[in-house]
Amino acid sequence: MTKRKRHLIFSLTLIFLTVGFIWINSALSGSDSSALSGRVREILEKVLVFLHVPEDISGFLLINVRKVAHAVEYAVIGFEFAFLWAGLGKGIQGFWNAWSGVLAISVFDETIQLFATDRGPQITDVLLDTSSGTAAVLLVYLIAGLIASRRT
Repeated sequence: MTKRKRHLIFSLTLIFLTVGFIWINSALSGSDSSALSGRVREILEKVLVFLHVPEDISGFLLINVRKVAHAVEYAVIGFEFAFLWAGLGKGIQGFWNAWSGVLAISVFDETIQLFATDRGPQITDVLLDTSSGTAAVLLVYLIAGLIASRRT
């Protein structure tokens, strides 16, 4: 198996698993989603206390646990898509492919919530998700560009 094919399989597997995780959580009912967020909040609170995170920062994170989760999930997706396309050597077209993938998954994620009990889509989530993913894609391409410039 070629290095390119291994890269493709590895990247697509990561993307598939991450998207599956996100979409399964989006399909949860409002009450199930709230219960899950509550459990995550409890764990996060213990971690923040253990790490001695300042109260103003930890308070913000705990109040906005759902939004922080969205941002983290889509940053991961952005890294995965950028890793896929940058590794395939697709240049600027790869950047646009990665960004388009993040946007499409974000829109579809909110569409799933149309069919979940007591849930609904929010344009602010699409904006947050896409922004987080875009930042990750930009970071990967910036780092890849820096590495490439040092090699020459």
